[in-house]
Amino acid sequence: MEKNVWEKFAQNNVVPALEQVLVDLEQDFQENKHEMKQIFVDSFRQACTNIREIQKKGQPRTGFLIFHLLRTRTLQHKYTYTIMTYDKDWYRKEGIPVGELDVSFAFKYYEAMWKKLAGEYKRYIMQIEEPDVEQIMLDHLPYFHKYVVEVMRFGLLEALETEEYQCLEKEDRFEIQTGEYYELCDLIHIEQKEKNLLKIKKQILQGEGQACCFQDFREVDLSGLSCIRRDLRYADFRDSTLDDADLSISLLMGTKFKGCTMKGVNLMFSMIHNASFENANLTGADLQCCVTFTKKTDANQWKSTGFTGTSFRNSLLAGANFTGATIMEGDFDGADLKGAVFEDARLYGSRFNKKHLEQCQFTQEQLEQMEIIP
Repeated sequence: MEKNVWEKFAQNNVVPALEQVLVDLEQDFQENKHEMKQIFVDSFRQACTNIREIQKKGQPRTGFLIFHLLRTRTLQHKYTYTIMTYDKDWYRKEGIPVGELDVSFAFKYYEAMWKKLAGEYKRYIMQIEEPDVEQIMLDHLPYFHKYVVEVMRFGLLEALETEEYQCLEKEDRFEIQTGEYYELCDLIHIEQKEKNLLKIKKQILQGEGQACCFQDFREVDLSGLSCIRRDLRYADFRDSTLDDADLSISLLMGTKFKGCTMKGVNLMFSMIHNASFENANLTGADLQCCVTFTKKTDANQWKSTGFTGTSFRNSLLAGANFTGATIMEGDFDGADLKGAVFEDARLYGSRFNKKHLEQCQFTQEQLEQMEIIP
């Protein structure tokens, strides 16, 4: 394909088609993310059931559960990921297929783009051929794969709490990933069975760059820990103690604080997009000027997919300080907000119960921003 022909096709056909389907996909994702999540959770449960049956026959513990995107299958217009289990030496041994994940919720837009380009390339007679379009579509796989990643991360906590998963025999270190076969994959989850508190504290205190992202910090006492300006994206602190810890000015996107005791914790100026604080004790917590967005906005165009929202469901937030915070579509259903402060906070689309109107003071402007549920 001549360069000038490719540039013309890319500018006039490929780019507009991609931009349109991604707009449609983002809207569909935000409107139907719970249904998409359920597709993942159901496939995850079935895969775990299949792994357990294999383990009963003497197969080793699972070290990796990987949802593979296969290009050969994509070229056949088949939009499913193969789920494979591996032991701890996954890179040296063949994996065992244990299920499939139907990803047509994202790739139906990929198919729409493909069909559109398949009808348009013929205008470039003898200059662009069908194999060229196939290669173009393969080059654009990552845009759609990112939505599969987002759905898996969105549904992860529910998946991990299923009985089928709890029954698995896992290696001391266990990972869930997704990506192309034997290529660098996207991390979804890490579990580390043996934990050394001193090493964990050192890791967080000295963690530079992304060293602490996705790490397993569950069920440890990190009270009083001071770790300002840390990148803790997708780290797992479930059921840990973080009383009076200082996590201010940190990246806490997708971080899991479910079930944590974190009284008096300092989260000032932190980014808490997609974080989970469900059933956490945040009594007296300082969340001044913290920020959580949803969807795609002018402020987060750098992100491939829109954010899905931060949950404070059933958490204890008595006396918590949200002064100056921006909480877009935060979920406070069932939370205790007695004495919580929301002065100058922006609460666009956030979900509050009627009882919350009695527990703390909101301005008329804030009331108009909020979604009040029974």
